[in-house]
Amino acid sequence: MSDIPTIKEIAKRLNVSVSTVSRALNDHPRIGLKTKQAIQNLAKELNYEPNPKAIFFKQKKSFVIGVILPLISEDFFRKALVVLKT
Repeated sequence: MSDIPTIKEIAKRLNVSVSTVSRALNDHPRIGLKTKQAIQNLAKELNYEPNPKAIFFKQKKSFVIGVILPLISEDFFRKALVVLKT
């Protein structure tokens, strides 16, 4: 088992599908209470935290802006980057 717990590990331990684990962790109404509690308890026990990179990949969003600048040393561009960063 790896250091960081994943949905796949939780699913394997409880013998349920990865989709079921995902839905249970997101409190989906179609997952039974018993199953939902078992998944949430194991996730808590393993200190499971959702991977934001995986979520952004699945949603096809990254919230990252690429910037191409001619000169970073020029004051105008440096100030513009500070505005973008905040």
